[in-house]
Amino acid sequence: MDEVDVGGMIEAARRLIRAPSWNGNETRAQDVMRDLMADVGLSIDRWILDLAAVQTHPACSWEIERTEAVGLVGTLEGVGGGRSLVLNGHVDVVPPGDIDLWTHPPFAGEIQDGRLYGRGALDMKGPLAAGLYAIKAIRDSGVALSGSIHLQSVIGEEDGGIGTLATLLRGHGGDGAIVMEPTGGVVAPVQAGCLNFRVRVSGKSAHGAVRDEGVSAFEKLFDLYGAIRALETRRNDARPDGDLFRRYVIPFPISIGTMRGGDWASSVPEHATMEGRMGVRPDEDPADARRELQSAVRDAATDDEFLRDHPPVVEWWGGRFLSAETDPDHPLVRVLCSAEGSLKGQTPSVEGVPFGADAGLIRQVGGIPTVLYGAGDIRRAHRPDEWVGVDELTHMAQTLAVTALRFCAETDLG
Repeated sequence: MDEVDVGGMIEAARRLIRAPSWNGNETRAQDVMRDLMADVGLSIDRWILDLAAVQTHPACSWEIERTEAVGLVGTLEGVGGGRSLVLNGHVDVVPPGDIDLWTHPPFAGEIQDGRLYGRGALDMKGPLAAGLYAIKAIRDSGVALSGSIHLQSVIGEEDGGIGTLATLLRGHGGDGAIVMEPTGGVVAPVQAGCLNFRVRVSGKSAHGAVRDEGVSAFEKLFDLYGAIRALETRRNDARPDGDLFRRYVIPFPISIGTMRGGDWASSVPEHATMEGRMGVRPDEDPADARRELQSAVRDAATDDEFLRDHPPVVEWWGGRFLSAETDPDHPLVRVLCSAEGSLKGQTPSVEGVPFGADAGLIRQVGGIPTVLYGAGDIRRAHRPDEWVGVDELTHMAQTLAVTALRFCAETDLG
């Protein structure tokens, strides 16, 4: 554990934060990560993604149109005979939003009171640096692992996972994978999926002075919104015994993120649209989830005289995330729990997480047993003054190093 270079890890995270990587502009951050991998002494595979080819895969989804994308995997080679471990992290981040709401510049990587601030500090350039420096600690300690460790630095996670899919299609895999999302130290062998949807509603325009002669698309949209909220309640009411999502009141939410419509303030709006995100249970076929939402909208429209003749349209678009589920008794889960428990002195919580991530692609497309584990609280992500504790990253790097030592030293997958 003394080999974990905390100063070097934090400086690596700061270098990554200082390379803005949102809206598809990820190459600079990948090049920083390539240099960091080279400094650690990893063998490196860097390639330009064939975006057109990857986008033909049925599991591919994206929201951002890219002209260039870089794949990157760094490997610490084992001597042979042991299990291989994948550490997966993404360099892309969500937009910073209103800069005036930040008290620390989003792309400066400032440190204050033991916290690293910046867009991506938590989600997930900080955890990516922790994974890299866990590998460096093993290498610096002189331990020769039987199996290899593969650090996958990917793009496009925030809008659907095209980078991880491309990495899998290139042939990069392993006997187990840890997706380094911020779970607050929770070991998460289960991850919910999610789907993006759009509902379009028609109305009848009229002058606002005689609005009773028109039909407001907004009012009809709000009626459908009520039906969607009722569907959310039904989908989340039933909880099986041993539910790994028991900590969450609404583990599979249906959240409306945008509403827009109308053309003029003094006109009755003749069109309105809402867009949202639908959580998908790990044991659920996404096609069944789509049918449930479409049926809820259709049934609500049937009860409305105007919407019966002007049915709303449901569209599925943009980023989607496959769910992931690994047996909590799998060796990777046991080893990670053992490592976390050894360092903290108590057994970690094993739970599911409700957010989308690349674990679904690794598990379902790659067929690799996958766990989510990382430093920090996901609630600090996607907001101003995103931060992660230096001590959280240090503990994460130590835990990943111990996990890799134990997992890659053995061959028994039973």
